[in-house]
Amino acid sequence: MLRNYLKIAFRNLLRHKSFTFINIVGLAIGLACCLAIVLFIQDELQYDRFNAKANRIYRVVTSMKMAEGREVDMARTPPAIGPALKATFPEVEEAVRIFSLGNGGEVLVSFADKKFMEPDVLLVDSSFFNVFSFPLVRGNPTKALAEPNSVVISESIAKKYFGSADPLNKTLDVAGGLKMRITGVMQDVPEHSHLKATCIGAFSTIRSIVESKRLENWGWQQFYTYIVLPENYDVTAFEPKLTAFTIEKMRDEAKRGGTQYQSRLQPLRDIYLRSSNLEYDIVKKGNINHVYAFAVIALFALLIACFNFMNLSTALSMQRAKEVGLRKVIGAGQSQLVRQFLGESVLLTLLALLVGIVIAQFWLYLFNDWMGKHLSFLDALNPAFIGGVLVATLLVGLLAGLYPAFFLSAFRPIKVLKGDVLNNNSGGYSLRKTLVVLQFAVSTALIIGTGIVFSQLNYIQRKDLGFNREQVIVLPIRTDAMAKGYESIKEELLRNPNIKAATACYGIPGGLFAGDGIRIPGREKDISTNMFLVDHDYVSTMGMQVVAGRNFSRKFGTDAEEGFIINETAAKTFGWGTPANAIGKEIIWEKWTPAPTPADSIKRGKVVGVVRDFNYKSLYQKVEPVVLHIAPTEFSSIVVRVQPENMEASLDFLKTQWQRLAPEWPFDYQMVDEQFADLYRSEQIFGKLFGLFTSLSILIACLGLFGLATFMVQQRFKEIGVRKVLGASVGSIVALLSKDFLRLVVIAIVLASPIAWYVMNRWLQDFAYKIDLAWWMFALAGLLAIGIALLTVSFQSIKAALMNPVKSLRTE
Repeated sequence: MLRNYLKIAFRNLLRHKSFTFINIVGLAIGLACCLAIVLFIQDELQYDRFNAKANRIYRVVTSMKMAEGREVDMARTPPAIGPALKATFPEVEEAVRIFSLGNGGEVLVSFADKKFMEPDVLLVDSSFFNVFSFPLVRGNPTKALAEPNSVVISESIAKKYFGSADPLNKTLDVAGGLKMRITGVMQDVPEHSHLKATCIGAFSTIRSIVESKRLENWGWQQFYTYIVLPENYDVTAFEPKLTAFTIEKMRDEAKRGGTQYQSRLQPLRDIYLRSSNLEYDIVKKGNINHVYAFAVIALFALLIACFNFMNLSTALSMQRAKEVGLRKVIGAGQSQLVRQFLGESVLLTLLALLVGIVIAQFWLYLFNDWMGKHLSFLDALNPAFIGGVLVATLLVGLLAGLYPAFFLSAFRPIKVLKGDVLNNNSGGYSLRKTLVVLQFAVSTALIIGTGIVFSQLNYIQRKDLGFNREQVIVLPIRTDAMAKGYESIKEELLRNPNIKAATACYGIPGGLFAGDGIRIPGREKDISTNMFLVDHDYVSTMGMQVVAGRNFSRKFGTDAEEGFIINETAAKTFGWGTPANAIGKEIIWEKWTPAPTPADSIKRGKVVGVVRDFNYKSLYQKVEPVVLHIAPTEFSSIVVRVQPENMEASLDFLKTQWQRLAPEWPFDYQMVDEQFADLYRSEQIFGKLFGLFTSLSILIACLGLFGLATFMVQQRFKEIGVRKVLGASVGSIVALLSKDFLRLVVIAIVLASPIAWYVMNRWLQDFAYKIDLAWWMFALAGLLAIGIALLTVSFQSIKAALMNPVKSLRTE
């Protein structure tokens, strides 16, 4: 019996080649969308699950409420919190602190004549390998980090510096001065780890960098802390204790600066996808909202494909009506016909799955290129995935074929043989129109969403940030000679006609900057402020606009010690209102230093100028108070602005100068515009993928509309012939057949617009600076949907209008 069903199914699929092709293509695209997105989601959800204690590891994060009411969540913690938690709470089984030597960037690592800038160089507590599952291939994990200046390196680093030689007990020069003895070699950190590491040094090494007293300072938020709690422990019971503990330990700091501190726990498995709100993080991040968005798109694509299949199957019913009637006449029951049609549906869906896998594999090349991933079906070939795909495919085949099967099997033999099968099927006709409305409602919503996403991304790229980020090159200061001789370096650089301006600083928009307390006379609490430590030429080099007062000037000898420039937001936050009112006001800057003394930790001065607000963080965040002050001892970078037409020549010149100034360091530079682009890399990828899947969903919807157009032309075959005999023009017939479809698309637009507005408005709320949702965006998307529908319907409408009326009347 089964063999007979399969034989009949294959014959029917081959008999109606065009419909079979369209059905397979539509379902294949829908299934390919789902498969590709499922692989993406599965990959995103795998992060950190390789750790044996993944469900017990938590990261301690800090929430701060500033005196002025601003709230900040950050991944950093004080150095003392890890050991204090382990000593105070018996439920804390392990605690590990992590300090990034490069502050999230790269540091110089050298051995003999091999020198490279390496990312992810960390100092960690000796308990690190008890917390994280980073297996060692050489060395003892319990002793590898027990001594200061010991380091564990990855297999890739070992091969890079030592080839096939044994690296144990060799000494690496790290960060331009630390002599680190190799005590272990670990496997390369898994791709699905939020925490990356190439070299892991003993935390005790930090005492050669900073004074031990500073490690007891609860106001120094520069470390990342992880703890391990017992199996099945109630974390909600621990967090109130953690909050109370933090408040007590940070009491003095809160009194001094007016900032309220609170710690909370973040599960290890949440870090990768749920950390977009955390500042000062060094880990690789995803975005849970993108996962949700693509899951919804996958569902929509599959639903549209199923609706499309149902419409095309019922459209085919006119050509199969007599077949059904004859089968019933010779004794076939409705249940047998249902099984036959469901079998055809499942068979077609399985064929679509094979085609979909091929399409999805092609798309994965785009995925991997855009996202820097290595997604592949080969990596997903496990019983659970294969079983899930097959079960889902069978369900799609059964559900999509259910309505057509009952629709076809319910034909009455007498009516079929009389050619009157569709006269009493208004319910089925209404369902098909409903499906088309749903298809185009989803497609229109996706069109609106895609337009808004790309408009916001375009806004981000083109927004005036308050400074000129183009053609700005940042060179790190690597040596003491560079730090002390920055003025002469600038003079040398400016002799080249391709160099327009140069400055030295600690504080680059889109990069690192300091955060300290500013005290305003007459106010009890410090105000947390972002400090840009600069020289006299910073404001002009960065293209900032002075809106009140003046720029730093060498003509005013006091500027170097007592001059401050603030931004417009600082003027308001400090209580001075307008920029003009801020000029001449007194500022007290309390800075952190490794060994603070009254002489070098407090500076008093006056505001000499106010610059227009500039965006130095991503546009997800509002501009905060900024203070600029001349502080040559703090400089970490030399920044140059070059002529746009000679970028390559400028880089060659800078490389030559670098080799003269720091020959032991590899040439290293960053472009400010690229730094800002990196802030929105995930949004750019999201926009590309959103646009791709929107296009595919529209394509599937068009196939469905094509099916319904075919169905309606067949239903009105005789009417079209009569109208043509009576003198109807081709245009009038096309308009007659198209108006019903236009009505359906307009209904779809009306349904989709408010839903799309709500969803995209919620998405835009994450941005502090965003586009306004205008009516024309929805109107344009609606016109585009109408245009797509007209193009799809026109093919069948024009074909029917051009057909010889004699043929249709003779057939009828």
